[in-house]
Amino acid sequence: MAGNFFCASSLGAEADNPFNETIRILERWTSAHWGQDCYVWVVHYPEEITDAWADAEAMRSGLSDSQRDEFKKNFIEDLNLDTSETFLISVYSFGARPVNLSPVKEKISLLASTGERVSPVKFDSSLENPSAGIVQGLVFFPKQSDKNYLISLKGMSSEERIFSFAPAEVPAPAQNKKENKREVIVLNLPKKETAKKTEPEKITPPPPPAIPPKPIKPLFQDTQESQSMEDFVQSIRAGKKASTESKDKAPEKITAAQPQRLSNTGSAYSSREAVLRKFLSLWADGASLEMYEMLSEDSQKIISLENFTKHIKKSSDFRAGLKKGDYRIDWLGEERAKVIMTKRTLFIKSLMTRTLGVTREGSSWKIVWY
Repeated sequence: MAGNFFCASSLGAEADNPFNETIRILERWTSAHWGQDCYVWVVHYPEEITDAWADAEAMRSGLSDSQRDEFKKNFIEDLNLDTSETFLISVYSFGARPVNLSPVKEKISLLASTGERVSPVKFDSSLENPSAGIVQGLVFFPKQSDKNYLISLKGMSSEERIFSFAPAEVPAPAQNKKENKREVIVLNLPKKETAKKTEPEKITPPPPPAIPPKPIKPLFQDTQESQSMEDFVQSIRAGKKASTESKDKAPEKITAAQPQRLSNTGSAYSSREAVLRKFLSLWADGASLEMYEMLSEDSQKIISLENFTKHIKKSSDFRAGLKKGDYRIDWLGEERAKVIMTKRTLFIKSLMTRTLGVTREGSSWKIVWY
């Protein structure tokens, strides 16, 4: 499972411990099912979790009141909690084929209490192309007034799977010692008889074999057994003569056209990856103008510099992961690559992905923005 759940007992057992409260809320809003060659669990982030999550983060990181409020604000914005019902869907595929959740709008839906089937308004693109192992992504549904809803997921098996939750309040563990007192039953078991020690039976070793073992073959064998010593000496002399002639030979003149030809023989894959890594390095520095100049002509027609800059500023989590260098690049063919990194929050470790393209324009590579 890809979730990192903090053990709240290590921080104390107070009833108002924010770690305990956050865990209780997550447990109420977590549901899981086994499928065909897969295991899927769904976590809902209700609005009620924001204060407990912010308090727990403040306690863990030593945040001031203003920093705690800023963390809560960013948490709500990142998960769209003020306008959406947000779910984290995690798929662990261990079969020969990955679980197919594409198209997501048809495979994942919210079943309202009225019986209406609601499609997601937004979701992470990683769920469209699940790969082997764990795939995670956020799914956003319209805000619901009635919290008695279910999540339907198709593609896990031949049948539709329903994920239900328990929105009712779960009481905190009782603090009264008398309430927690349990009846203790003592059973008197008969004493176990001690087994008598017996001397181990002596085993007579077998007599040595009459036939001696075969000799071990030498580690190195002559690969050319038919070659005589005279032929071997002649081959050594011929090799030395050829080496001497190559040293005495004047170096070949390199024309102006040759370096270009030699550089073109380099790996096109490495060239693409070098351009992509430069683009990601600029992203980590927040250099949106330089990034925009690296986009292909078609990409610049689709998105303006102003909107592109806004998007880069909003992707703070992705930028932070790039800055740490904690990411990997998986190539999807020759001109598409998926950038994958791990997002670690207080209780959850999830995956963030971004798919980018690389295309040739003239003599240089350009980034295709999806």
